[in-house]
Amino acid sequence: MSLQVCSITYAHPGEDVLFHDMSLSVSDGEKIAVAGNNGAGKSTLLKIISGELLPSCGQVMYEGKVYVVPQHFGQFNDMTVAHALGVGKKLEALHNILAGSVSEDDFTALGDDWDIENRAARALDQWGIGHLPLDSPMNRLSGGEKTRAFLAGIEMNSPSIVLMDEPTNHLDSVSRELLYNFVESSRSAVIVVSHDRELLNRMSSIYELSDGRLAYYPMSYDEYEAVRDAGRQALVSQLENCRKELAKARKTAQDAMQRQLKHNSRGEKHSQKKGLARIVMGNMKDQAENSTARLDKVQQEKMQEMNAKIRGLNDSITDILAMKVDFHTPVQHLGKRQIETCGLNYAYGDSGLMWGGGLDIIVRCGERIHLTGDNGSGKSTFLRLLVGELEPVQGSVWRSGGLEYVYLDQEYSFLDGSLSVFGQVQRYGVNVPEHELKICLCRFLFTEPFWDRKCSSLSGGEKMRLALCCLMVRKSTPDIIIADEPTNNIDITNMKILSASLKDYGGTLIVVSHDAAFAREIGLSRTIAL
Repeated sequence: MSLQVCSITYAHPGEDVLFHDMSLSVSDGEKIAVAGNNGAGKSTLLKIISGELLPSCGQVMYEGKVYVVPQHFGQFNDMTVAHALGVGKKLEALHNILAGSVSEDDFTALGDDWDIENRAARALDQWGIGHLPLDSPMNRLSGGEKTRAFLAGIEMNSPSIVLMDEPTNHLDSVSRELLYNFVESSRSAVIVVSHDRELLNRMSSIYELSDGRLAYYPMSYDEYEAVRDAGRQALVSQLENCRKELAKARKTAQDAMQRQLKHNSRGEKHSQKKGLARIVMGNMKDQAENSTARLDKVQQEKMQEMNAKIRGLNDSITDILAMKVDFHTPVQHLGKRQIETCGLNYAYGDSGLMWGGGLDIIVRCGERIHLTGDNGSGKSTFLRLLVGELEPVQGSVWRSGGLEYVYLDQEYSFLDGSLSVFGQVQRYGVNVPEHELKICLCRFLFTEPFWDRKCSSLSGGEKMRLALCCLMVRKSTPDIIIADEPTNNIDITNMKILSASLKDYGGTLIVVSHDAAFAREIGLSRTIAL
């Protein structure tokens, strides 16, 4: 076995236990994915495997070297590319030796990696960033360049185990294909946390992380989803049966209680006719009341058990369709011009114009547009120009009068981080009664403990659900929804909620996404390539 995780237990400081007695094993060259909702602990598990975190008990054992492709890069901002990728000291030692150094420290640091400089240059070139010097500061790189640099670092370090945490978040379509090919051909064992279904289907097996436990599925992701959906449907059927049984039990309890009360009444009348002593009648009445109370207690306990079972089943079922936004179709004239750009162009500082001769694009009512392009082609800049967040350096943007739009950027920053969750929904649900706002929040899984939390503290998936909740309570449906990589930093369950909402939206849709499956699901039919 390349990796053994043996009975680990872990709790974040001051919080409840996240894992308890968890184990998994990965063979040499095996490719697995860890699936689960946001907050389940997937990234924490990778950090424990890599040694960044230590478990409370249990142990992690492996042979060879572990290499991590991280989700976030802030901790590397003060490093060069070479040092972030773990080859900086080797390169320094090589240069010292070539300059005449005979220091034992230099020879020890370099080891047998005499070809490290050539290997590093070749690896960067394979990932399309051969133009980057190894001494480039990491904080000068874009998100996509940082991810590709760490992917190039795999060849530089020759690990036996590669851990990847959401590696496709910042990658364009070309880079994603390179990653898919690498995963299929690599001799290293690969453990992936991702919401990219194209990548997940390259894995040979799935570990589902839920409630601090791992469930093993030796199959592709699509097969795993089919098995999980079948199990979910079985739970739905079981829930429906439990509800029917509960209704039947309530009717039975009511009938039994009425019969008991009639029996008690007849017994009391019969006793009066027989002229029994008052004390005897009192004892008989007490016995009848005790019998009624016992019957009521038995029936109540039975119904409490059934209610508890129903609550448990409800908690096990995430109703995605219940959380989607039921958009009303906006008042519109299909084909009417909504936005038009003429010779549109932009430049950051002295970097020159982004789009050569400029962009001449017409957006018409009801179109479902897929905005594509490689990293750095200016997709996000183009969207910000469309909505007026940036002013063009050349050309113009025309918008039809009274146009209403919602712009969902990668961070869902239209949410006000200083507001509470309830305050945010209240801002959009003007004149909507408080109890209706709270019902809507619960529908999107924001129960009472969330209502006073600041929006800034929410995860990516939680921000997405809150954004949809705001769209649900606003008075009018927007004419256009513009979304820039809306599936970044959300798990697959939340992605399906978003997909279900956008699929049924009847207005104009403009979406940047490198997730081909998501683009197909929401019905993007026109492509604008930058």
